[in-house]
Amino acid sequence: MRVLLTTHVFLPDYSSGTEILTFNTAKQLQSLGHDVEICTGFPARPGLEDSQRFDTYEYEGLQVHRFMHDAAPMGEQSNVAEAEYNNLFFARWFRGYLAQFRPNIAHFFHLGLLSASAIDACHELGIPMVMTPTDFWLICPNNQLRLPDNSPCNGPDPDAVNCMKHAVNNSQPQPISWVFNRLPHRVVSTLIGAVNRGTFAESRFSPMVRALYQRPGFLRERMNKLDRVVAPTHLMQEMLIANGLKPGKIVFSRFGIRVAARETHIPDAAGRIRIGFIGGLSEHKGAHLLISAVRLLPKTMPLELKIYGKTDLYPKYFEKLLQLADADNRIRFCGTFKNEQIGKIFANLDVLAVPSIWYENTPLVIYSAQAAGCPVIASNFGGMTEVVEHEGNGLLFEAGDVSGLARTIERLARDQDLHRQLTANAVYPKTISEYVDELQILYDKVLVERQGEK
Repeated sequence: MRVLLTTHVFLPDYSSGTEILTFNTAKQLQSLGHDVEICTGFPARPGLEDSQRFDTYEYEGLQVHRFMHDAAPMGEQSNVAEAEYNNLFFARWFRGYLAQFRPNIAHFFHLGLLSASAIDACHELGIPMVMTPTDFWLICPNNQLRLPDNSPCNGPDPDAVNCMKHAVNNSQPQPISWVFNRLPHRVVSTLIGAVNRGTFAESRFSPMVRALYQRPGFLRERMNKLDRVVAPTHLMQEMLIANGLKPGKIVFSRFGIRVAARETHIPDAAGRIRIGFIGGLSEHKGAHLLISAVRLLPKTMPLELKIYGKTDLYPKYFEKLLQLADADNRIRFCGTFKNEQIGKIFANLDVLAVPSIWYENTPLVIYSAQAAGCPVIASNFGGMTEVVEHEGNGLLFEAGDVSGLARTIERLARDQDLHRQLTANAVYPKTISEYVDELQILYDKVLVERQGEK
């Protein structure tokens, strides 16, 4: 079988959860005899010519086709806000690629930096499609369903007023966003309606307003063209249905991981509790909250915080982390490591902290921690709470509550019996082999259904 997998970014430049999941799925499918290729996006430098936007490379035996995306007009499409979710330039290339590779099935793990025009292209060519949403891109322009004040969002309201206010908050100077975000809902709705009727046609903001207004309906229609959507959490399942996905399209299947050989836990020689943060050093992952929580605890408390993540992706945020840490010798920035080293990393940790300030979608690192018998401290958000049971295999705290996180760390540091209990209750995750076996069954079912339609 020829299988096409897509993701927004890919190895070796990016190595977060979605990229690792896509890679491991591809390699497992390949080991079972399938012909697998990857199509990915890449956040390119501004100023590329259209002719420079595609390249191909090989990564560990996988053919990877890459689209260099940036927020700029390309081809005949000038509305860059629309191109975020319906990129006509990419679609034209993608149709040609599909005609050449002729996949039996396309499996989208992410369509950011590519766009849902990939769905249109597959639909036109009769190629069956499955999607595993690893974040909320299908619903939310910012992927995270997180409002500017960090409170959770349930998705676009009918006239996209909440999305518009968020976009203004992100893109405009503080005085303008302050005023705009205090306008009554009906006033903003009236302005959006006027733009869509052609009023303010000369305004430079009109294309963005139209694109943002049309995004939810466009993506709702496209996700219902998919044969199946594989929801990895009940939270994702509920959010997609609430935002227009037909319930019959949904299949529930938790992520699988390539389980590292379990290494013997090595207690700290100094008797410290070693807290690990493993993930993207970006605001929504919450490393700043973890550092602030550690700084609240007395320096006499025996603990160490090890932060693993790329420091150059968001330099301003990393600078903020350094300032928060303030050279505290309990806090170490450890850079990154190869995924195959994760067993050794967990052997030298006592607890994993996942202090995210968005819903998340069960980060793969939680599964890796559980495979290693490492307890988890996590924000009390849906998705994570489906796999971290409070006082079962981990501890939960209210998202964003620095004091609550500090108290949780202190509790675990002082109660060795609790730590032993949480360790003993670790839940072994699904392996990538089991995960791909489920996918193969799903692929076969979709192909049989498509044959029946002919």
